This record gives sequence, C-alpha cells and structure tokens, in this order.
Amino acid sequence: MPLEAITQDPLSYLVAPVTKTEFFNTYHEKKALLSKHSDTNRFRDLLSIDRIDEIIASTELPPSSLDMARKEPTIERSYYTFKNGNIDRGAVIRHYQEGATIILPQLHLADEILSNFCRSLENVFSSHVQTNIYLTPGSSQGFNTHFDDHDVFIIQLSGKKKWRLYQKPIENPYKGESFNTKEYKAGKLQKEFELKEGDCVYIPRGLMHDAISVGEKASLHITVGLIVKKWADLMLEALSEVAIRNPKFRRSLPPGFARPDYNDKSAKIYFDELVNEFQKDSNFDAVFELIKENFLRERTPHLRGSLVDASSTFLKERLYIRRENLQATLKLEESEAIIICGGGDLRFELKMSEALKVILSGEPFSATSLTDCEDNSTLDMIKKLTAFGIIEPIKNT
Repeated sequence: MPLEAITQDPLSYLVAPVTKTEFFNTYHEKKALLSKHSDTNRFRDLLSIDRIDEIIASTELPPSSLDMARKEPTIERSYYTFKNGNIDRGAVIRHYQEGATIILPQLHLADEILSNFCRSLENVFSSHVQTNIYLTPGSSQGFNTHFDDHDVFIIQLSGKKKWRLYQKPIENPYKGESFNTKEYKAGKLQKEFELKEGDCVYIPRGLMHDAISVGEKASLHITVGLIVKKWADLMLEALSEVAIRNPKFRRSLPPGFARPDYNDKSAKIYFDELVNEFQKDSNFDAVFELIKENFLRERTPHLRGSLVDASSTFLKERLYIRRENLQATLKLEESEAIIICGGGDLRFELKMSEALKVILSGEPFSATSLTDCEDNSTLDMIKKLTAFGIIEPIKNT
C-alpha cells in the first residue's frame, strides 16, 4: 500500500531517486531539491480535495483551523469570518471561487493519515514536523515572494504550480525571524519549474520563493515543515546548566554599565573569564542527553487502537509489538526503569527492565513470553504500555 511505503521510509519516498545519504550530504540546509516522479498518484492517499470539502462542510472549524490568502487583491480575515471570529463557510467557498487560497494550518493535528506521516518524518529528522495545506484555484497566486523560517517539503497532490526560487538573503533564519519586504529582496531568479501531481520539492529555510497555480485545475499541495532543534538551543541549554552550578554567571552586570561614561574594560575581562569557565565546565554529554529526552517528551503519543484493545478480553498469548515510528528510550535509575516518551515518563519497577528492553527492541512478544516477570506485574505493564501508545497488538492474533 502507498501509505505503508510512505511511513516506512518517508524521506526516500519524498526525494527519490536521490538517496537519503545524498540528500543530507548535498541538499539538507544547503539548496533546493526538485524530485520529479512519473506516478501522478504517488501521494494521493495522503489527502484529497474531496477530504478538504468534507472538512469545510461537515467538521468543527475553530477559528485557528482555517485561513485564506490572495496576492491581489489581498483578503482580510474579516471577509470570511463572523463577528465572533467563527469561520463563515459560505464566504470561504465564495472567496475561493474568486481566486483566494484556502489554508488549513496544522491539519495533521486533526487527521490521522497526516499525523502518521509526520510521525514517520519526525523519526528521521528528530525534529517536530507539521503540515499546512494549500488549495489554490486555477491560475491564482496566494502569496508574494517570501522565505520560510523552517525547511519545507512541498508535496503536489492535485493540479500543478509554477515555482520560482531566488536567493538566500539570510542563512538559516531563526524560528520567528519573519520575512520583511522592506528588509529582504528576492535577488536573482535561480530556478523555475512546474511542480506536477506526484512531484515534491525541498526548500531550505531562508530561500526566497513564490508560486502560482497553472491551468484551470485547482492546485492542492501539502507544505511539510521541519521545526528543528538548533546548535544555539544546545549551547543555551549548556550555558544554563553551567550557570546553575557556577555562581559567577549569576552575578549582576556592573552597576552603571549603561551610563555613557562607564569604562567597560573590567567588564570585558570578566566576560572573557566566564567564556573560559564555560568551556571548562560545560558538559556536552549531559546537555545532549537532556535535549534528546526533552524532544522525546514533546512528541504526541500515538494512541489509535488503544481503547479498542482495552475494551477486549486480555489474552496472555496475544502478540504485541512496539509501535511503528515510536520515539522512546529506556533509562535505568537506582530504583526504577523509566521509558521517556511522548507525553512524559512511564515509570516501572527496576525488575521490569529486561522485559522492557525486549519490548522496545521491536520484536513481537506476549505476556507468556516475558518469563522473567510475574503474571500480574506483566499484565499491568502491558496494559500501561498500550494505554500510552508504546505498543499495539499485532492484528489477527
């Protein structure tokens, strides 16, 4: 099935025929990559215009769940919302008829297929992955030339768009470092191409670009955004850890440092001392582990099927397996075993550690196969792991 192919090896599915190794060595955070695919249905199962029609017509639409954009004439939010901020569905369709792009931000939070897709990419990049959906009428343009503050994969599902890539006015912008037309210019056109159904393009953050739908057929694409942890995040965390242990970093700046007659010579000497102490006292291993653990805790648990399993009779012979694309790690402390995972930490008695290693290895298991554990504790452990989305029963067992 196409969806299985996407979630099992998502990066290869996006960038083929380029390999993952070549992508990271040549393109990642460096330059754009256009991946042309002859199969127009390559990404069809991720989303469709019919699904968007269903969402707009039949589901709850909180104010933050839908936006619209149009290059000319521009469209204000008040044009398609009621006075209380709720979405005016009829106005959305009407403005879409008149050339406005429909945007569904963060649709992966409400759509299981997109959620699983994002989870599979998070496992590749160790970054938060999000989706924004753009449905643009034929021969229309939603946005002016701009850059994004995060890397994106653009997946073309329906119709086609003409893309233009320019220069990088800023290298690797921070999250929230928004584009400003007065400050940044597109520069010289570097590349121009049509993105057709089944194609994908990777655009690193900071690269200026724009797009316009081509032909009468509506264009539907998914923008997959990578919200990454940066080296600056790690360095700031390391500095914070040093400051907790070293009171020199917690001293106030010199009294009167902002006065025009202040002599900053002694302040610079002290600053250089702190830099040297930071280099000496910072602990990469500890901070890197902390960054990793916090990232794992921030993941969204995958609970699909957990309630169904909890509603059925528990069988000791039933086979379970670690969930696909689960991001979790086992940490052993003096008195307990801890699984660090999305939603927080799951704590168990230390005697369960060997069984937990088997479970997290990815090999199928049952309650009866975990012979090192007592029946009651094994049963409770399996139920707990199921409830928090760590494992799932293997179908037809």
